[in-house]
Amino acid sequence: SGCGDTDSEHREGAHNNTDGRFHVNEHSMNYFPGFRVLDRTILPREEKSRDFNDVSIDCDENWNMVRNSYTSRNGHNIHFFTRETKEQQKTNNEQSTVKSRVEALLSHRNHGVDNTGNVRVWDAEATLAGFLLSVMLDGDDVLKLDGNGQAMALSDLRKNLRSMIISNAKKYAEEENTRFNTLELGAGQAGLAGLSMAAASVFLKGHAVSDDRKHMEGLAQTKPLNVVLSDGHPKCVDNNIYCAKIMPRSELVNVQIEARLLLWDSSSKGADACRQLNKLIGNIEIDQSSTTDSFKLNCQGESFATNTKASEGMYQLCLASDCVHFQEFHDGLLATIARTLSVDGVALLCQPRRGTSLQNFMDLIDAVNESKVDYSKNINSQLSDTGSHGEVAARGPLFQMNLFDDFDAKVLALHTFLVSKANKTNEKTMSTMKNEPTLQLRHSPQYDPNWHRPLLLGLQKLRPYDEDIDGELMRHHVKMRAL
Repeated sequence: SGCGDTDSEHREGAHNNTDGRFHVNEHSMNYFPGFRVLDRTILPREEKSRDFNDVSIDCDENWNMVRNSYTSRNGHNIHFFTRETKEQQKTNNEQSTVKSRVEALLSHRNHGVDNTGNVRVWDAEATLAGFLLSVMLDGDDVLKLDGNGQAMALSDLRKNLRSMIISNAKKYAEEENTRFNTLELGAGQAGLAGLSMAAASVFLKGHAVSDDRKHMEGLAQTKPLNVVLSDGHPKCVDNNIYCAKIMPRSELVNVQIEARLLLWDSSSKGADACRQLNKLIGNIEIDQSSTTDSFKLNCQGESFATNTKASEGMYQLCLASDCVHFQEFHDGLLATIARTLSVDGVALLCQPRRGTSLQNFMDLIDAVNESKVDYSKNINSQLSDTGSHGEVAARGPLFQMNLFDDFDAKVLALHTFLVSKANKTNEKTMSTMKNEPTLQLRHSPQYDPNWHRPLLLGLQKLRPYDEDIDGELMRHHVKMRAL
């Protein structure tokens, strides 16, 4: 992730008992296997050391090679591989929990960031990757949400995303020089969401070329794609380099992948870091006449851009999975999204509610959206003045915001099944963070929707970000919330 570690026990599922020892929380993520929107299979030992795309990957006893696959509604299968750290054995929970907390403490001291991205690939990351693959491969089909009221907004989101990423055969010639830029924040060790888009681009182009000519009319192809995987922990960035190198490739597809170190920070230091990310994009020249492999990997800090002029908001899509649980860094995360996302661009954040964390992040967005500022006065004096603010002018909201409870068929189906089949012998035991019963399953680990069920938060940027006004509003809100 891209922020400091103060709440890792909630993700690790640990709590401190009265005897001073650490025990695994009954709602630990380690006890719930996840929604498995992607089919993820660990390769056997004899396969994990083989070459991938002519790249020999070091995969010792501390690593697994994982095959990530997705099958579209029409039966097309797409897959790609990632190298991931082996999860700690659950049979020695106390020892592994203490070890993870020590690693988290050292990580925070040495890198200014938590260590959760190196612990495992979290379920929300795979869920977001599956949603993006569904948009790219399945088209505009959405869930049938009878009486839900979210169906229209979800349909609009999918159509908007697809129109941003995909060109049909008629428009491709016009849009082949229009690049689509994606930034993943807190990508962790494998960057599944961003890499899934790169894999889908290769698949769609190859499918278009090999398909029968009578089906070519209107066939979907992706625009040239830039994917930037960012994380605040250098170990995550290093492994993202490995994962990018073993991605599917094609000479027919122009895909560029970058792995970058980034900490979320709402201050001027964070603004400088975001400007560097925007510089990566710049004005990229595409040589369509080149016959060389157009799948380009850039992981050593060089810029994609031929024009290094700083440009604000160069990414049409920002992705983040399970990133809002560190509440004191909400302003840094939101500022990073606002600085890097282009106007009309979309940010997708996938995560469970996790107590108050998601709601508090949404409240921060509402606070910025609803703010009114007197441009003739200093912003700090206005925020500290609880009295009249005089003549003020609304600047308009920064983001349009939608929260989707039901956005993926697998998540909805398994959630419904788990709730309906739950053994409610402990029905009177209520979740401490949300007014929902703790659900003890007959043949499954405990499932609590508040901690396990991923939700999709969609943001669309409506106006330019004001570093002085919007940034100070974000910092002020988070500071006052902590009092």
